[in-house]
Amino acid sequence: MTKKYLLIGAIAAPLLCFNNAKSFEFPEKPPVGELSANVSYYTNYIWRGEEQTGGIAIQGGFDYSVNLIETYIDAYVGTWAANLNTNGQGMELDYYGGFTGAVPGIEDFLSYDIGMLYYDYPGASSQESDGTDATGGSGTKGMEFLEWYGSIGIGNLPADLGLSYYFGFSPTGFANNYDYTYHNVGAEIPVPTTPFTLYGHVGFTDSDTNSSTTGYGFTDYKIGVSTSIFGLDWGVEFTTTTGYAASGEDKDTTLGGDHVVGFVSASF
Repeated sequence: MTKKYLLIGAIAAPLLCFNNAKSFEFPEKPPVGELSANVSYYTNYIWRGEEQTGGIAIQGGFDYSVNLIETYIDAYVGTWAANLNTNGQGMELDYYGGFTGAVPGIEDFLSYDIGMLYYDYPGASSQESDGTDATGGSGTKGMEFLEWYGSIGIGNLPADLGLSYYFGFSPTGFANNYDYTYHNVGAEIPVPTTPFTLYGHVGFTDSDTNSSTTGYGFTDYKIGVSTSIFGLDWGVEFTTTTGYAASGEDKDTTLGGDHVVGFVSASF
């Protein structure tokens, strides 16, 4: 998922005197914090190796950040949404907040990000039309869940290589059915003398089942290339999975498996 920082702030218009009129100008920044927005078009929405739409996805969000300690601590909150077409869900709506910054003493090389992320699927439940539970149990459960996350980024490496590690944990997991963890190691590097950047990641999903579901674990991979043209970010990426299984069924060629995705996005 793509999530940026947004802009909020109280802007008070000055009183204008007809005889001493000055043109009103918005401040360059809100008096406190910074607001940003983003919108993206994807030919398919792939989340951690799993297909979410099977077709076009429109995504976007807003973020608000406040600098607490210069360089070292920024606080942020945000929301992000996307259309879906899995398990009867029509929409994903995420809410998140946390802290990010550079690590003191090695701020030129190491950054961090910690926070929590709530996945909401308005109007969706785990109950199928025949009354059974889509996750393997019986009855109706909400699909929403909370994930705690932390990540580190490593920069100023040779050839402008950037590395990152992300860890996410949910004590309930999707539809409140299992403990869920996700590990992701990512890298990106600009292609010399070109406007392109290569990037990729390897991620691993693991879940511990409870009595109503079958736990599963699988690895997802992504490699892509991106560039900026006309103020927009463009890219194409290939994703695949190994060992994808849900409720004991191998789905490497359906929800998991190989996918080629194109996208264009804008940030404001």
